[in-house]
Amino acid sequence: MKVYELRNHIKSMVISSDYDKSHPITSDFDGESKLFKWSPFKVETVSKKSYKDFPDYVIGKPVISARVKEVIEPFVRTEVEFLPLMHEELDLYMVNVTNVLDCVDWKRSDFESFEDGTLAGFNKLVFDFTKIPKWTYIFKFKERATTRVYVTEAFKDLIESHKFKGLDFSVVFDSEFTEEKEQEQKRNYELALEEIERKKGVEFSYEEARERVDKGQAVASGKWKMQLDEKGRFWLGELTLDLTYQWIMPIYTPPILLSYLWHEVEKSEIK
Repeated sequence: MKVYELRNHIKSMVISSDYDKSHPITSDFDGESKLFKWSPFKVETVSKKSYKDFPDYVIGKPVISARVKEVIEPFVRTEVEFLPLMHEELDLYMVNVTNVLDCVDWKRSDFESFEDGTLAGFNKLVFDFTKIPKWTYIFKFKERATTRVYVTEAFKDLIESHKFKGLDFSVVFDSEFTEEKEQEQKRNYELALEEIERKKGVEFSYEEARERVDKGQAVASGKWKMQLDEKGRFWLGELTLDLTYQWIMPIYTPPILLSYLWHEVEKSEIK
């Protein structure tokens, strides 16, 4: 079995809203029903981009188009609620995931806690797949029910078979990913970083790195990479354990990057 974190694609349209603070949208989406207190509210497009099937709204509160709802509803009707939205052009629904599972493999996961013992976050998340029922399509786990949504391979196949666009299935958890394979992945990742270090040429400051990026070059420092896309937009990439880059369009510069030395590298395809 494979499980994927439900993430929007970087090419998904972005929507926003202005709502009354008493509306259920302001509450935590932790698995509890919202349907009977829900009333449609207006959302508007912030950035059109390419894909409209899964508009990007707020993490943990997925939004889908009516045509996606029509396809997935027979399969997920016991796992979610569809909450209608109002948009001037599109028929959209927010998805409230009510299927909350207790399925974290705490022995293999790496996590941090606050002083009071509550969960602060995961450095590494591993699922106990024996606690995810075979016919599951979409779920949350209770320790992060307000912010994270996960889907299974069955959901991914359903979306891709209908050629819907707007989700990024790059964050994957695999039941066949054993501890031995995990150690091998870590070794390959370390070797990749060593190779980047070995091949680096002249190094320069962050300020010079940004100047070179603005001129169309790509630069790297360890696991980090910066470059422009074909439209001249700035992207920051982080090399992941599966040796692909996770790209973001940052709204600010992480301060730690300012102290790094950078060097020129080949440009990557931004997906």
